[in-house]
Amino acid sequence: MSDEDVLTGRWRVERVSGLLPPVGLRKRIGPRNGSTRLGPLPLARFRVRGRTLDYVGWPLRDELRQGEDGEWLGRGLLFGREFCRFRLVAD
Repeated sequence: MSDEDVLTGRWRVERVSGLLPPVGLRKRIGPRNGSTRLGPLPLARFRVRGRTLDYVGWPLRDELRQGEDGEWLGRGLLFGREFCRFRLVAD
């Protein structure tokens, strides 16, 4: 099973460190693309490239890795510089 298959679904985003993401942020991840949402409202679309989410029209990227306990951990990058860390929780 590929990372894309495992990541496909709806996720609640929990902040680990940094100023963002805010409470109520969610991600809908498909095999090739998805969106970040605040509650029911879509904020930004992205392309799925392995374990990286590249935002369309924004200098943003999320890099994801699977933790030792199987949870997905991520870091948000703006212009290639980290500005937050988060975890994905199945929604």
